[in-house]
Amino acid sequence: MADTPQKFDPPNRLSKKVSKTSGPTPEKAILRALNAAEDLIDSYQGWAVDDLAKLWKAYEDHRAESGSAKELLTMFEIAHGIRGEGGSFGFHLISTIGDSLCKFLEGKKKLSAVGSEVIKVHILAMRAVFRQNLKGPQPSMDRELRKLLGLLRQRVG
Repeated sequence: MADTPQKFDPPNRLSKKVSKTSGPTPEKAILRALNAAEDLIDSYQGWAVDDLAKLWKAYEDHRAESGSAKELLTMFEIAHGIRGEGGSFGFHLISTIGDSLCKFLEGKKKLSAVGSEVIKVHILAMRAVFRQNLKGPQPSMDRELRKLLGLLRQRVG
């Protein structure tokens, strides 16, 4: 005759390591997370200003060295980071402008003087967004920016 099956309950060692009486309530944990996110949002503007300073330096270096591909790549990488972070931290227009700059710089090895001015327009536009503290969705301004920056990129190519 076959052995009868037996129920086996493995020991719960995790319960010995985790206290059942301490720790925040779910409401407090959510509140902590929201406060931490708010702190990051407040810090973002400082990070972004630093990124814009790096972007401006790469732009000036590019102009001084008569169009080095190294600075174009550096500007692309910085703009790519700005594009990704802007919307996450409530600056949707920064993402729009960063996206446009990435599209303009992508794959470029050299720029004309006019192309260099296109980069300058993008950087100044990002600075203006921060100076005006244009947070949150700005649908009409976003549409207009996309259209104008797209036309600018198209004309200069």
